[in-house]
Amino acid sequence: MKDAEAVIELSRVRVRLMVPEERPVWDALMREHHYLGLNALVGRSLRYVAQYEGRWLALLGWASAALKCAPRDAWIGWSAPLQWQRLRLIANNSRFLLLPGPRVKNLASRILGLNLARLSEDWQRVHGHPLVLAETFIDPGRFAGTCYRAANWLELGATRGFAKSNRTYVEHGVAKRIWLFPLHPKAPQVLSGAWPHPDLPHPDRTPMMTLSDAQAHALLTRIGRIEEVRARRGRRHSQRSLLACILCAVVSGAKGSTEIGEWIERMTPAMLRQLRCRRNATGQYERPSESTVRRLLQKMPIESLESELGGWLQTQAAAQAAEAKKNSPRSPSTAKPCAAPMTGRSPRENCSPSSIETAEWS
Repeated sequence: MKDAEAVIELSRVRVRLMVPEERPVWDALMREHHYLGLNALVGRSLRYVAQYEGRWLALLGWASAALKCAPRDAWIGWSAPLQWQRLRLIANNSRFLLLPGPRVKNLASRILGLNLARLSEDWQRVHGHPLVLAETFIDPGRFAGTCYRAANWLELGATRGFAKSNRTYVEHGVAKRIWLFPLHPKAPQVLSGAWPHPDLPHPDRTPMMTLSDAQAHALLTRIGRIEEVRARRGRRHSQRSLLACILCAVVSGAKGSTEIGEWIERMTPAMLRQLRCRRNATGQYERPSESTVRRLLQKMPIESLESELGGWLQTQAAAQAAEAKKNSPRSPSTAKPCAAPMTGRSPRENCSPSSIETAEWS
């Protein structure tokens, strides 16, 4: 074992992005040596190669995050509307493969650390925005997750053993362990904050959002308690409808009245109905103009908006967590702080995580 370890100096191991010409070899090796094989990496993805003096040691694949994962979502503390908007800020380590060769102590955790150190910057360059959180799911029947623990990941608990197939969930019977790694020192706050965090990436075009009728009703009920600030004369839109549109735009990432106005212009008829927007003589819903939004914001106490928006999001997050707990046959364990990188007589690292084949777990 000492001779094998001497072959590789950990300080000289490098992790880099795969270049396009290497894609056939990368995919072929993953299909041949990973126990799950490879069909595709779901959604946005990155492929990496770990090498030593030009020799490939390991392959790592990152993909879009799982759409639903109750323990992860509870750890973040976000509501469904925020989750829908900010899920893109999480990446899933869906493949990690140590290629055949001598086993070197701490090699896997070293490779993971090097990959995590550059992951967000690479994602920014390739996909246009940085990342806030990394996740992976490990089959405990095959792997202990030792290298993830050594690389300071957080172990949250177990999935329920379901995967999404088309529009339904199918039980596959394998409850996988959930691991997270914050790529930002305040990852939960950035992902769950009612108002966009200063470090929250701002997209070129503010994405839209969707609400259920119950969520829209709860929002309108809360902001309906805010005292009217406009003069009676000249009102075309109700204040609560205007505020609902504004707050949904802000949750989606809009900044300033111009972006809010642009967001409102893209609202669907269904959402205009949900937020009780004004209807004209022909029965068509009317969108509030940017100038109407601006005039209201100039008069509205920001503290009232912050209070009601924060309260609504907390209510939605609590309801989401309660529903997940009710439907879960297992109670997820409390997140375990990870140990420092293992040295000395550590057990041999078990390094290959399971994949998110459908990108949605609950």
